[in-house]
Amino acid sequence: MSQLLKYRCESEVFFKDYLPDEFFINLSEEQRISFRKLRESHLLVQKKNKKLSVLKKEIKEKQKELKELTASIGTKNHPNSHKGKLHVASQSMQELSKLFKFSISVGLRYHDTSLKKNPKFYLRVKSHDNNFKNIYVGRPNDIKKSLFKIRNFSFENYNNDDLKLEIRLLYTVYIRNFVWGKNWKTFFNQKHQLKDVEQWCLSMSNEFLRW
Repeated sequence: MSQLLKYRCESEVFFKDYLPDEFFINLSEEQRISFRKLRESHLLVQKKNKKLSVLKKEIKEKQKELKELTASIGTKNHPNSHKGKLHVASQSMQELSKLFKFSISVGLRYHDTSLKKNPKFYLRVKSHDNNFKNIYVGRPNDIKKSLFKIRNFSFENYNNDDLKLEIRLLYTVYIRNFVWGKNWKTFFNQKHQLKDVEQWCLSMSNEFLRW
């Protein structure tokens, strides 16, 4: 049997893959239209099935990769895993890292709550041992002027929410540096006015952002 006949006998499906010319020309117009639709649809299904097989294979490979990756991350109870090594390393740094654990909340106080104009900005800083300190920062114009000196661009279009974020950033880096150089006890005994933060930032140049 020739390779062509062998191919057609074994691989093709009658009415879907192949029709002899003499068979096709004897079909009615309606049958020809149906055959074309049948063949086109069959080819599309074959194409989609091949793509589906490729995707299934890729998914299987990704699932294997995911399993291996998850195993390598592991848990802190497995010392040879990444999380285990992370846990061991963090133990020796625990006391030092605790020093820099604190929270900052920014609040507004209004002289006239009905108008809600020109508020006073306040901070509450809470250390890792739950000691806290309230700090008066200033009014919007004071803050914008300080930010301009520190960052060298205008903050005039910043609203109160934008200013809250900027204040939080400034005081976060300032406090980290302060407690590193001194301690929390000293921090709670000082005022930390906006001008203090401004002077510190200017003395550090752009390096203050690294804290």
